[in-house]
Amino acid sequence: MSAAIPFRPVLVARRPAGPAVERAPSVEAAAHRRVLYRGTDPAAGHAAVASRLGPHRLHVPGGRIDANFRILHEGEISILELAYGVRADMYFDGSSADHLIPIRHRGWGRVVIDDVESALSPCVLSPGRPARLSWEPDTSVVIVRIPGEVLDRAIGREAVGGHRKAPTLGPYLDNTDLGVRQWLSLARDFSAMVDATGHLAGSRSAARHFEQVLVHGLLSCAPAHGAGPRPETGSSEPNGLRRALAYCAEHAGEPISVGAIAAAAGMSVRTLQEKFRIHLGVTPVGHLRRVRLAGAHADLLNVAEGRSKDTVTDIALRWGFGHLGRFGSMYRETYGQLPSHTLRHGAAAPGAVSRAAV
Repeated sequence: MSAAIPFRPVLVARRPAGPAVERAPSVEAAAHRRVLYRGTDPAAGHAAVASRLGPHRLHVPGGRIDANFRILHEGEISILELAYGVRADMYFDGSSADHLIPIRHRGWGRVVIDDVESALSPCVLSPGRPARLSWEPDTSVVIVRIPGEVLDRAIGREAVGGHRKAPTLGPYLDNTDLGVRQWLSLARDFSAMVDATGHLAGSRSAARHFEQVLVHGLLSCAPAHGAGPRPETGSSEPNGLRRALAYCAEHAGEPISVGAIAAAAGMSVRTLQEKFRIHLGVTPVGHLRRVRLAGAHADLLNVAEGRSKDTVTDIALRWGFGHLGRFGSMYRETYGQLPSHTLRHGAAAPGAVSRAAV
């Protein structure tokens, strides 16, 4: 049964600024407190996510989730990690004043802003700009949340008709731009350093300094509101990558080669591999394997939920896995259980989704 969760208006509590030097909690206490939600109830998971990421609508085709939502850092800005463990769609109507920047994702994830579809990261979800985020079971994402007033202060307040106007950034972050790559590298390193066991977990003063570096750095490299993708310049334009992704999705069950993907994208094999590395952080073969595993996982869930009578062999062959033992190993590494277990019992227990980067 499909579950659709409506927009949920929320009040997000702002943490008051503390003293310059504070005693950090123990690693065990910090790790426990940072889990915001872990479970299978779509309504409860939606409420937890909305409390941090803002009002949105959640659609879960399977009617249940296997979610893990935790906070890596909370200060003037926040860094959060979210995985639903199932196919899901999030719809943001642009009513939130916060800016959400997915800086890293694992698995297969897509975002649609202004009718333009792209990889789930990196991008900027800005106030006043609706967006749809699509997840597959293997998707998880790290998101930087910057409140509007924080970004407003960073560029200086501007009075307009007696009101303050918060800045609005465009949705496109060009991975081929050196400044963007440097900012993403800093943001990703910071997210690791402030996690419960990271090097900055015990230094709030240092963390606040890096927060300001991230905010001002984003303003220096992100395009302004209204800026679109760069004009096409041969195979460097992401349109070629989109053609490659579409070809993989349409022919995932067939014995396609990297050469065939490159031909469909209109670029050389070397360029294709480079574009996958820059924009998705994965090889074409690795991406195709993820698409196939996600399709097989969905088909196994259909059997577990009584919508199909396929066998594991039927499903593996349908998605291009000719070696059943290898399929079983890759599936368990990704989903935390064997295909036969999913076929009989459904998805794994909460928290079993693999965190291995593609």
